[in-house]
This record gives sequence, C-alpha cells and structure tokens, in this order.
Amino acid sequence: MKRLIILFLMLASINLVVAQEKQAEHLLDGTSMKYYYQTGMAIHLELYDGKLKYKWIAGPRKGKGNQDLAYKSRKIGNKMYMISWLEESHPDYMTLIFNFNSNVMYSSGILQFGTENQFTVFDGGIIEDLTLVEK
Repeated sequence: MKRLIILFLMLASINLVVAQEKQAEHLLDGTSMKYYYQTGMAIHLELYDGKLKYKWIAGPRKGKGNQDLAYKSRKIGNKMYMISWLEESHPDYMTLIFNFNSNVMYSSGILQFGTENQFTVFDGGIIEDLTLVEK
C-alpha cells in the first residue's frame, strides 16, 4: 500500500510538471512590439494564440515577413522572457530574449540551417511601441 501511495504521488508530480510546461509555452500572447537592431534593421512582431507573425519594417528585408509560426516562451525573470520558433520554410531557428524592464532584446539564430548557405545571427536591439501582455 505504501508503494502504491508513493507511486501515485510521483505520477501526480510528473503530471503537474507537464501541465506547467504546457501552460508556459505561450506566455506573451497579445504582446506586440517593434524592435530596432543596431544595424539599422527593424521588425514588427506580434504574438497571438500560440503563434507569431513578423514583418521587417526597416533595412534590406523591409516588407518581408511571415505569420502563423508556432512559438514557445519561458519567463526567465521579472518582465524578462525568452521565445523561440522554427521557421521551416527557410529553414530558420530563432531565439529571442526580451528584457521589458530595459526595453532591450537579444537574438540568436541559425538561418538556412542544413543548407550550404547556413549562417548564424547574434545581435541585440531596442524595443519600442510595446504592448505587453503577460500570462
């Protein structure tokens, strides 16, 4: 009987961790912003329903973007978040870190991964026009 109770408690804890992980995936739904890289390029980003869309608003890629990309998020501090997504059409994998206390962001990604044109990005910028919704 004692083993059965311990097993039950272990399974309950595992289910709680899994439930927390699922809840933690879309913590910024409803958030939108523009961020400006030091290179002069800029992006408008919106997060909604577990997805994101972005559009380049300055720089050589101006006017290009994508939408309905599934994202995951994690809270890493007070008003600090990390998000990531896979953009299979390119293929790109991006991770962004936002510090909404200082209105700065950092990006790291592998673009066109698995191709002969693969390259990495590692940059940062300033956040403006922020509408922050924390879940």
